Amino acid sequence: MDPTRTKQDQSPVVRKYQIGDMTYIVKAVVKDGVKEDAATKVRRLIRNDLTRAKKS
Repeated sequence: MDPTRTKQDQSPVVRKYQIGDMTYIVKAVVKDGVKEDAATKVRRLIRNDLTRAKKS
């Protein structure tokens, strides 16, 4: 953990996205050393969700 960060810096950011009939609530926190950014991860999660829905 970066000692220069305060507790306030580590508070999650919560956003609500409406895509079609689906509402996604995204809680984001910043972590050091991540391999994908938040937008890429959300995109991947939504695609996986849609793929699972098609298979059902």
